[in-house]
Amino acid sequence: MSMRSPSPFNRLMLALLLFFSVLALLITPALGSYAGDKPLNTIAHAEIRGAVSFTLGDSTYSGRLLQNDTYTVSFDTAAVPGSEVELARLYLYWVWSQRENVGVYPTLELSANREDLSPVVTYTDTKGFVGRYDYYSGVTVCDCTNSLARADRVAGSYTVTVTNTDPNGSTFSLQGIGLLVVANCPREDQDCQYIEYWINEGCDMIYADYGIMPEMATSRSYFNGELAVKEVEKAMLITVVPSGGYVSGGEKAHNTLYFNEESGWLKELPFLKQLLKLIFGFGGGVWHDVYIADTTLPSRSGSISAM
Repeated sequence: MSMRSPSPFNRLMLALLLFFSVLALLITPALGSYAGDKPLNTIAHAEIRGAVSFTLGDSTYSGRLLQNDTYTVSFDTAAVPGSEVELARLYLYWVWSQRENVGVYPTLELSANREDLSPVVTYTDTKGFVGRYDYYSGVTVCDCTNSLARADRVAGSYTVTVTNTDPNGSTFSLQGIGLLVVANCPREDQDCQYIEYWINEGCDMIYADYGIMPEMATSRSYFNGELAVKEVEKAMLITVVPSGGYVSGGEKAHNTLYFNEESGWLKELPFLKQLLKLIFGFGGGVWHDVYIADTTLPSRSGSISAM
């Protein structure tokens, strides 16, 4: 990320990463592996006077959903900032999609406040080798901008329902539903902050096992653009990693999150890297064991503030 000339406005940079979980109108093969081989891509980048919010509502793990089973999540829309919805997207984080022990795409219907919604894209991945439980996992994305704009946000409830509609008997599980909202401030609010945001989406299952080394089990995402770093008042990175940190057998999870951190030759010269950081402000941030999965859903997502 390069720098640009100073701006008269303080900016907040928010990068939203939706890991783990293309079939949309076009179906692409769900080839994959436990290696980081499906980088997340930027689907939106803009500057507005407003705010960005992301919430999982009252999501819980669904368990296995059979045909005609439903899963419902409610969101408190009274807490959504801004007055005019610029962009709103729902993210359905699903796993274990299979029929007779063979991985398949889930067949589902989605409604919000009893209004039917259609997916705009589904990102998928699998462990990618022959064996038991090579089921599909992914995230299905729906644009709910108009639906949310029509909702009575003052009343405070936006209810989303997912139904398994496959007559052939396939099943899947939902780990939760996320609601992302980008909203503009009221026109008369001249004190509202200017923000610049990036939204990256995709699905990349990573697991350092079965011959996949940690260097291979690394997923990358890029936020292209110029930023007047000295004018930034606050920066936030939000990541969503369903089952992040899960290990079997009671072992301790080991994972690391890097942001703008050098991973090449400079990594082998920690003294020089620290010197450059002190003199020029060069470098980023590193967080260890960020994702630790347990029986509560919030542990499956992480929100990390970074400057």
